[in-house]
Formats: sequence, structure tokens, C-alpha cells
Amino acid sequence: MSKNLESLKPGYDVVVVGSGYGGGVAASRLARCGLGVCVLERGREILTGEFPDRMSRAIKDFQITGDNINFGSSQGLFDIRVGDDIHVLQGCGLGGTSLINANVCLKPDPRVFEDPVWPEDIRKDDSLTLGFARAREMLRPTMFKDQYSLLKLRALDTASDALGTHMVCPPLHVTFRERVNAANIIQPACTLCGDCCSGCNVGAKTTVNLTYLPDAVAHGAEIFSGIKVRSLSKHNEGGWQIYYEINGSQGSNEIAPNGQIDCKILILAAGSLGTCEILLRSAEQGLALSNKLGKRFTGNGDVLAIGYNNDVDVNSVGIGFPPKVNGEPVGPAVAGLIDLRQTENVDDGVAIVDASIPSSMATGLASILAGADAAFGVDGDHTLADELDEFGRALKGLVNGAYSGAVRNTQSFLAIGHDQCSGELFLENDQIKINWPNAARQEVFRRIDDALTRAVAATGGTYIRNPLSETVLGENLLTVHPLGGAPMGESHENGVVNHKGEVFDPGNSEIQNALHDGLYICDGSIMPRSLGIHPLFTITAMAERILMHLYRDRSFIYVDTTTDELA
Repeated sequence: MSKNLESLKPGYDVVVVGSGYGGGVAASRLARCGLGVCVLERGREILTGEFPDRMSRAIKDFQITGDNINFGSSQGLFDIRVGDDIHVLQGCGLGGTSLINANVCLKPDPRVFEDPVWPEDIRKDDSLTLGFARAREMLRPTMFKDQYSLLKLRALDTASDALGTHMVCPPLHVTFRERVNAANIIQPACTLCGDCCSGCNVGAKTTVNLTYLPDAVAHGAEIFSGIKVRSLSKHNEGGWQIYYEINGSQGSNEIAPNGQIDCKILILAAGSLGTCEILLRSAEQGLALSNKLGKRFTGNGDVLAIGYNNDVDVNSVGIGFPPKVNGEPVGPAVAGLIDLRQTENVDDGVAIVDASIPSSMATGLASILAGADAAFGVDGDHTLADELDEFGRALKGLVNGAYSGAVRNTQSFLAIGHDQCSGELFLENDQIKINWPNAARQEVFRRIDDALTRAVAATGGTYIRNPLSETVLGENLLTVHPLGGAPMGESHENGVVNHKGEVFDPGNSEIQNALHDGLYICDGSIMPRSLGIHPLFTITAMAERILMHLYRDRSFIYVDTTTDELA
């Protein structure tokens, strides 16, 4: 879908920065209005079959940046930002983090939207409900129905019993039978290879680059990969000027000279870190923005954890496509959910899912987990017989690899809760940073630790909290769901954007709640609080809502085969 950079025009009706869920929705819906739409993505386009399937390829696709770290290509698929208090893992490529997420399609607890931190209009009209419906129609989630056929789900079911509930299979953006999707793209059936989180080489994962983006291209949008937007400013004659640089090619961090393009409508959808970095840099250059910019950052209460060397067979290491080993199917990356959100206080709720490890990470996994177990594993069973069994499985894994022994008996978890949303994004040496002292000491993480400890004990395993973070990146949190930084609000005094994603202009004192004409934010950065569940469905629905209001407010004629009250 990506066009050669030589084809980039000096100006467009609409420029969309970023190509994840928010950017995909914006590109598709505005292209259907007959506008000239341009999408700028800093990463590269990765086709089905080209995602890393070996450790040697995966290492080349990591980019890790921090105060004293600058590893890998600036177009690496796995983008890890190392902070003093919390680390972030996000996707970099055409399709954004949808390329490497776990496809879970769930709404937040309805009580989340009762929080007064949301603008009243979010609750007042039905457009968010309509946004969820439109998102569901495009992404078409399905459920894995044969839940007891997967060993990892049997283990998760045992864990759920220990937590006083029953495991369920959540809707996923994966197709389990061949179909033509909403963008008229043929998707093969999922092979249950378990490699969703390193990129689907089958094409069964319903990512943005298989839905919204091809729909946008079919309606005339132009997409350019490898362009990193740095900042923006108002054009003297109306509209916006966008300043960019050509991002380094794969295996390179070289940056070409800066360029500029103009547009009438600018949609920022580069994710919490990307959008806030662009806006913070623009504010330094004189753009009037709310002093809430960078505030209310949240990691969505994420905890990654391991139940190592269980007494039961789990089989949660991906086998890839084509399969690297013969054996039972692993299943989609996430196939089961332990839903503990039915609490008296919504902020006490927790959701726990299984999380398969991609096959590209299998090499050396036995040694890594054995070392993590020795360093900080917590085992509730210290009988001699159990320790001898565990030693035997660990030795078998070290000799035979990740598909046997202790690693085959290992369950990975992602738990999500509600943190305090008190992180702050800021610029230092021209790069985005996160300030969140004592982030890991919040009460939510104690509750999650307690739940996961009981879950792992139920299957006889050793609990290892946040192994990637603790072994590689310091004893800090690691989130895969960064949200906030440009939160919604009723005015510039408590938000960066209004309920329609329009950016407040505090520099205009003549108009109450003045707005920057034609500047919108359409991604997870506008969430004013944690969601307590995987955010992709909510981000997509909120983006759909913003775009419905946009083309209604501007009297654009939207071409669609369905009808809705805002069209």
C-alpha cells in the first residue's frame, strides 16, 4: 500500500499522522468523504509472511531507546522505550501496534465512563455506542469456540477456579475460517500457531493494515511509510504545516533532511508517546496548547507475568507458520480470560488473560526462564517430591529446548487493572520521557500479584512477575497499553482536546473553549484514565465517534453502505 516518497505531494486536504487504530479509522472515513487523504507512518510496511519468525530476525526488529540505550533500527517492529519508572512496548510499522497485539476485543466496564474525568458529552449522546458498532462491523471479532482443545486453556481454567470464577473465551480480531473481510481482503483461517504477538504470517489476524488502511486506499488515500513527523504549526493562510524527516531504513538509524507538507485538516494518531512528543515539540516552538499536555499518562494497570514449570502441560510457546515443530496447536496468543472486574469499586477490578510466547522468542527461552526462576521465582510448594519433579523438567527443557520440559509447562499472563493515571510525559534532549515516581508501588499491583500468585499456585508453578522488565530492563513496570498524555476535558483547563478530539487553543482568549481549527487527536492519548481492559476496541470506537462528528460538523458527504444518525 505504501507509495514511493517521490510521490508525496506538497499539500493535501487531510494528513493523518500514524497508522494504528485511530489513524486507520481517520484515513478510511475521510477518504470515503472524497477528500485527498495522506497517511504518514514512521515505521515500514511489513507484508504477511515477512514478520520475524526466528530469533536472529526478531533481534534485528527490536529498537530499544532510553537514557543510556540506543539499540536497533528506528524502523524495528518492537519499539521499547526504557524509562526510570515505567517502560513501554509498542509496535512500529504500517498498522501500528495492531501488528503485534493480542487481538482482544472487549469493552471497558460501563462504570469506567461514569467517571467525571470524561467530558459529559461522552455519556450524553449515543455516538460512542454507535462507534463501538462501527468498529465491530469493520473488525468483525470472533470467539475461539473449542476452548478445551487447548492445553493452555485447561490450565487457565484451573487457575480461574482458584480465583472463584470461570475462564471464558473473549472475542478476538482473528478469523478462524477463511473469509472476505470488511475491506474486501481475503483472510485465511487461523492455524492456531500462537505467533500473534510477533506479527501474523498467516493473514488471519484482523489488523489495521488488513482493514481500515486498504479501505482508505480503495477510496483514494495515499500512504507513505518511513516518514517521522517532528512538529507542526499553523499556516499563515489557514490550515497546518507539518515538519517531518525520513526515518532510517531497516537496520539503519540514518535520518534524511527535513521536509514539510501542508494540509487543511490534521489528524494526530501516533499513539500516546508519538502524539505527545509531536505536540510537546510544537509547543516549544510556539503552538498554544493546554498545560494538561503530557498529564494523566497511564499504563492501563498492565502486569506481564509467568507461571513457570507447572505440574500440568500448558503448551503456550508458539510454533510459527510454517510450523517449526510438530505437535498440538497452541491457539491464538490470547484465548482465555479470567474476568475479575465485578467489584464494588470499578477501580479494584482486574482482568487476566493467557499470553502465548511467539516462536521467534523460543531460542534460549529455557535458559532465560530457569535463570529468572533462580533469581526471583516464588514457589508455593517446597516438598522434596515437587522440587525433584521441577528440577527434572527444567533440565529437560535446557537440553531439548522450549517445546519440552519446564518451558512446555509454563503459562504466560497479562493482567490489566486500574492504575492512578498520574504519569507525566515531557521532552528531554528532544525525546519523550515518562516521569512517574513509585509507579510500581501502587496498590493495584499488589492486588494483581496476589491474584496471579494464587492462579499459578493452582497449577503448581513458580510465579515470576514481569520477567522481561526485571531481568533486562530494571525493576520497573512494563506496559503494552500506554494511554493518556493528551486527555479529553471540558476545557483547556482540564484537557487537551474536547469530546470530539478537537484540540483546545488556550492562546485565543476571545472565545470560551477556543479550538485550533482543523487539528484533531484520534488515538489512545486522549483517554483521560485507565480502561481496565485491552484498549484497542475502545480506541477504535472513540475514533469512529470522532470521525462521525467531524464529517457531520463540516458537512462532508460520507459514502457508506450502512446508515447511521450522524452520517
